[in-house]
Amino acid sequence: MKRIVIVAFLLFVSLLPVTAQLLRAGLSAGIDASRVTITGASGAPLFYTNNIAGGVFAEAVITPVISLQLELNHSTQGVGSIGQSANAIVYNSVRIDYFTIPLFLKLYGTPNLSFFAGTQLGIKRKALAKTTGNLNIDFDGMIRTNDLYGLFGMEYRFANGVFAGGRYHTGLTNILKTTDNEIHNRYFSFRLGYSFLLNKK
Repeated sequence: MKRIVIVAFLLFVSLLPVTAQLLRAGLSAGIDASRVTITGASGAPLFYTNNIAGGVFAEAVITPVISLQLELNHSTQGVGSIGQSANAIVYNSVRIDYFTIPLFLKLYGTPNLSFFAGTQLGIKRKALAKTTGNLNIDFDGMIRTNDLYGLFGMEYRFANGVFAGGRYHTGLTNILKTTDNEIHNRYFSFRLGYSFLLNKK
């Protein structure tokens, strides 16, 4: 499946000059609110963690209502939990930094409002756990190098190129290398950005 996603990325780039009526590019930044789901486990409640995210993108407008968008982002995902040990409250958090490459289809309900869905490849940069007392634990070796997601969302772009949007990402693969349980990334992303035209046929 991951190979299919990578091939789709390469096809997107190679076909841009041929198929697109116009090309947009831009950048965005915002907040990712993330947590994980764990199958077959019980314990302390899990909470969302909030981290700054951002990146660049290219959008190929095929028709007035259909376009394809490819992005390169940096995203920090993970989860937080609160427990108790020796009559003390303990806060734990997990932080996994990824370079993410989303590819999705956009459908325009109006010239400014779009809805989209697609897939995303995540490439792990590092993984770190933190406990109360700022004790950092490197568990990079336990996390798989790549993750695959499904995503959907919506976006509103103003006439001056400024846009705002939100999306939801759901991990499709187990991010742990070896475990009796499965852990999947989940996160909401809220973005502000700016886009501009590269060309128009």
